Amino acid sequence: MYLLNTGGKVLERVLINRINHHIYSHDLMNTNQYGFTPQKSIIDAAMAVKDFVEGLVAGELRLLVSLDVKAPLMVLGGLAS
Repeated sequence: MYLLNTGGKVLERVLINRINHHIYSHDLMNTNQYGFTPQKSIIDAAMAVKDFVEGLVAGELRLLVSLDVKAPLMVLGGLAS
């Protein structure tokens, strides 16, 4: 039983690596994706928002979309209080 759990984790890691390799080698990831993206951090996201706001000051028309999926995932998982 213990080996099945470890085997499942190894298989999961292999699949994730293959999917990520495919996504990045074929340039399928949006450059504005910051969450769950290697070598991007909250600092990068904050700098993008800063650049966005500077565009507003310059008089350009801009649209900002931010998604927080924690609450919907908690409801789906039955974790909501």
